[in-house]
Amino acid sequence: MGKLSAQFNKFIDSSDSLDRKLLNLFLICLLVGGVPSTIISIALGTGITSNIILIISMVYTAVILIIENKFKHHEMAGILAVFGALFFFIILFYTFGGVSSGMSLWILLVLIVPFVFLQGKLSIILFCISLTILAFSIIYSTFHPEFVKNVYEGSQWKIGIDVAQSMMFVGIIIVVIYKFQTISYKRQNKKIQNAYDEVKKATEAKSTFLSNMSHDIRTPMNAIIGFTRIAQQDIDNKESVQMCLEKIATSSEYLLSLINDVLDMQKIEQGIITNEKIKFNLGKTIFDIEDILEYQIKSKNCELKTDFSELQHYIIENDMILIKKILMNLISNAAKYSKEAGGKIYIKVSEEEKGNNIACYTISIRDEGKGISPYFIDRIFNPFEREKDTTTSGIVGNGLGLAITKSAVETLGGTIDVKSVVNEGSEFIVKLDSKYFNEETELKHEIKNTVSFEGKRILIVEDNELNREIATRLFSDIGFKVECAVNGQQAVDKLVESNDGYYDLIYMDIMMPVLNGYDATFKIRNLESDVKKNIPIIAMTANAFDEDVKKSTERGMNGHIAKPFSVDEIVRETSKVLSLVQNQ
Repeated sequence: MGKLSAQFNKFIDSSDSLDRKLLNLFLICLLVGGVPSTIISIALGTGITSNIILIISMVYTAVILIIENKFKHHEMAGILAVFGALFFFIILFYTFGGVSSGMSLWILLVLIVPFVFLQGKLSIILFCISLTILAFSIIYSTFHPEFVKNVYEGSQWKIGIDVAQSMMFVGIIIVVIYKFQTISYKRQNKKIQNAYDEVKKATEAKSTFLSNMSHDIRTPMNAIIGFTRIAQQDIDNKESVQMCLEKIATSSEYLLSLINDVLDMQKIEQGIITNEKIKFNLGKTIFDIEDILEYQIKSKNCELKTDFSELQHYIIENDMILIKKILMNLISNAAKYSKEAGGKIYIKVSEEEKGNNIACYTISIRDEGKGISPYFIDRIFNPFEREKDTTTSGIVGNGLGLAITKSAVETLGGTIDVKSVVNEGSEFIVKLDSKYFNEETELKHEIKNTVSFEGKRILIVEDNELNREIATRLFSDIGFKVECAVNGQQAVDKLVESNDGYYDLIYMDIMMPVLNGYDATFKIRNLESDVKKNIPIIAMTANAFDEDVKKSTERGMNGHIAKPFSVDEIVRETSKVLSLVQNQ
């Protein structure tokens, strides 16, 4: 019984349409019910002709079942079922005693066949045809009883058995179809309700996220505007201006981190986070992150304790960028939720040998903060989720950091777990498999300018005056001779009018009036001069999504840098592009 129930549930939950399921169920019921019905018919002595017709009707039913499931011709199977039901009913009606037998009860099944198997106008048309033919057959049999074969020869007990078995099988089939539709309807409703609840929950989470983001964006923006005004008022006070600039820089970096979180979530939702492995020093990376977060940690009067006593191999091969993101988020999170004074943050790294220069690295980050409530701990890695209570309401955050962290860990093939006790603190444990190296010297991954920029001429194509001023200053500071164009067409004209080799590089904005960056690049790549058409072009745009990088490459650009950019990013991208061009 349990296996039968499991098969029935599997049948209901299959991906087939409801029409297909109903057709299969109906045909199977006819076949299952047809066997005992034929046996009873033979036992009652109805005659060989009648029983042969019964057997042929069952074979016909099996053929329709094959057409439906093997050849997937649902409409053809439905039409064959309707006309087959009419054909065999009329023959059996006249050979089994007409209205003086159980055949009258089978009329109900014949009439519902069009609606069970087919949809729309076709089902209504075939129902009307079936109703007309059946009504005519019954009326005709009453006026011409000589055409009706009296198989039971007036035996009331045989007629009674026939009516009873017909009533039983027809009733069972109708009940099975009804129950199937009811169960399917309830399950479909449950799926819809669950989907609705998920959408509602996601919508509420995103609404909360937008509300938090609005607050989080306004906070640094207010600081930037406020300190800018203070700096303007205290323009002659060097120390005050310096302090304001530092505050503005801090607020700007936080604002950029919010934007980067949103971009990271977009990558997560599209499943496009990449894993690029390089060799680096794990210990040094952790110390670098501690230096970056030093101000945040000290502002909470926290003490940071790092334990590498169980770390044997510092040099590993993994995705340094993702590991930095994981550590930045977890250490920053620990500082954010630590006690206001005297709290400690513990970072412990250990490794477990797995063979073939592979080890499982366990990174534990523990704080002595507010802790996480049991009801929220299962939702802590969900995007846009933040625990709502009086102790955390004033803490800045957008609910994305831990979701991004979990996705980054999983991209690296690792695991992340959390343990927490309310009012005692939380511990996040990350486990990652990495290849290690037995090198004694520290690896340093600093930006190395392998290409000299001194004396090289760059054409900056940017329609925004403020952005042009910033770019001009940044590129001048690293040795470039800078010229500017305000749109793509002006850039093309300047390049055409110049001598071959006059410009060494173009930094091209994308969204510009007159001629955008893509079209300007297309025109440049189709110039007659080999030198001019092969000039390196780097996209300089606020569009930071992976598809934008891909699009700029497809349009003929050699590199891509997202605004706002730092000097380090300019040096890195420019060096990479010029090195590649020189080596071609």
